[in-house]
Amino acid sequence: MTAPRFSIVIPTRERPHTLEHTLATCLAQAGDFEVVVSDNGSGPRTRELVEACADPRVRYVRTPALLAMTDSLEFAVSHARGEYVIVQGDDDGLLRHALAAVDAALTATGAAVLQWDSAVYNWPDVSNPYFSPDTLLLPLLHRPVGHLLRPRAARQVIAEVAAGRVPYSELPVIYNAVIKRDLFDRLRARTGRVFKTRTPDVHAAFAVAALVDTFHALRAPIGVCGRSGASTGVARHFSKKGSPIDNEFRRLNEAAGLSLHPWVPDLPPIPSAVADAFLWAKADLFPDDAGTNLDRAQLVRDCIAETELDSAAEWNEVRAACRAALADAPELLAWFEREYGAREWSELPRPDRGRHRSWRRYGPGHLFLDTAALGACNVDDVADLCERLLGYARDGVNLHIETSAGDAERSELQEKESQVRYLTRECAELQEQLRRQHTAFTLHIEGQDERLRVQEERLKRQDEVLAGQRLRIVGLEKQAQKGVIGRIADLIRPRRAG
Repeated sequence: MTAPRFSIVIPTRERPHTLEHTLATCLAQAGDFEVVVSDNGSGPRTRELVEACADPRVRYVRTPALLAMTDSLEFAVSHARGEYVIVQGDDDGLLRHALAAVDAALTATGAAVLQWDSAVYNWPDVSNPYFSPDTLLLPLLHRPVGHLLRPRAARQVIAEVAAGRVPYSELPVIYNAVIKRDLFDRLRARTGRVFKTRTPDVHAAFAVAALVDTFHALRAPIGVCGRSGASTGVARHFSKKGSPIDNEFRRLNEAAGLSLHPWVPDLPPIPSAVADAFLWAKADLFPDDAGTNLDRAQLVRDCIAETELDSAAEWNEVRAACRAALADAPELLAWFEREYGAREWSELPRPDRGRHRSWRRYGPGHLFLDTAALGACNVDDVADLCERLLGYARDGVNLHIETSAGDAERSELQEKESQVRYLTRECAELQEQLRRQHTAFTLHIEGQDERLRVQEERLKRQDEVLAGQRLRIVGLEKQAQKGVIGRIADLIRPRRAG
């Protein structure tokens, strides 16, 4: 059988209510692809759902036993037959234009790895103080020449992510990238497998980037990152330890022998997971690269700053985790004791939940939408909503291709310059609107002044008429008084004469 162009791999674990809609977004694509649904120990509903599709492009595979997420991903991707592999979480989705746009970008560049922007969707059942349910954050583009498709220097991006200067999503993470299957084969040959560590998606992103000199990045929304009530990432990174999802995650990792790197504090925030993935990938693939190192003190600061602490007991646990991570480095441990050893938990800055809420409105290039108000209640509805807003499936993605990784800095400046021009035009339009409104208001006020002047003249004339009427009334009153007095006098005179 001829291998398809793309394999869309969906690892799933007891989420048929979201998987149904994720699968729908994949089957809505145009092009040469297969969908592999890899079931990690779910109940019968998952298999029934997949078989009900009755679509020859869909294959169902099942793990031999319940596996840790890392092993589940390894199993799932091993069943891909396509030239390129895309992985979707079972609450994620692809936008309607995704495969067509990705295929066009790969054809234009010949890239082995393509990374892209994603919309973010909070499902109705997400329950976390950081995220509002029924919301969509949609990245938009203001670059007039089209969607920037540029090469990225892979080691430079690795170094930037390791230093915490850019988010790990700038790497080719399996959920926001397409990767040539040959690279997975190369990775297995180098390290024995594709996925390692307790954060397999981030580790694989570092590992894949380490195998290539450059990868291409497409600044256009291609997929939807879903956050549902059963999301492992939400339970791990935005909640405290001890939730049922986090407990199962930890139990399966321990059974699989997946341990945290000894330099990393065992704490929930994302910086801990990214550092763990980076350190294991570096040890395997680029141990002698002096330009890509972890700032361990900054890692500790970031973990403490983003950990939710509600008591002195919790602060003591965090301090113990940090001390354990720094135990091999006396100078760093001494620094930690000076900085945090005697501090009370009430003196620490609290995590800025407002910063996370502001994700829904950050930057001029993002649109925040209330999906419930727009009738979208799942990721397939959201994919349809995005298409109606973007129109990429109808019009295509207008690719503006950079040809050299050395042009990346210039491209970024050009993109920023384009955004500045856009904002300048917006400001100019607003200023023109204000000028027109000011002119109209001035004319309105002048008209009101003229009407007031005319009204004042009319009132003045009315006052003059009233004054004349008052004088007439006074004269009539005097005449009447004289007449009454005269009649009284006429009555008095005959009496006096008699």
